[in-house]
Amino acid sequence: MLIRICSFSKEGASKTKGLVLKEKLEKGIIQHESITVDFTGVDCYASPFFNNSFAALALKYGFEVIEKIKLENLSFVGQETYQTSMDNAKMLLSRPDFVNQMNLIIQEPPKDTEG
Repeated sequence: MLIRICSFSKEGASKTKGLVLKEKLEKGIIQHESITVDFTGVDCYASPFFNNSFAALALKYGFEVIEKIKLENLSFVGQETYQTSMDNAKMLLSRPDFVNQMNLIIQEPPKDTEG
């Protein structure tokens, strides 16, 4: 299975596009296909894209499944962003207490700084 990012996006940065990729990847994973993702033409990367695609699926199906996916034409910045996202997911998996701490921070209302 070949997934060309440029068929649905010119960027690898947004959560929305990451979710589109996640859906495509998951179909291949479920069908036990060999998957290649081609990043030709993509020049903008950010963590939400990788967090909501590769990292989310790694947490669901296991990192060994995701590490079999071949990445083509991914720039140095893209590789670094991808690796950071995967490293963070591995940390979260190994340290559930971090997840609880992050959820508390996210759920806490902002402090009044004008008072």
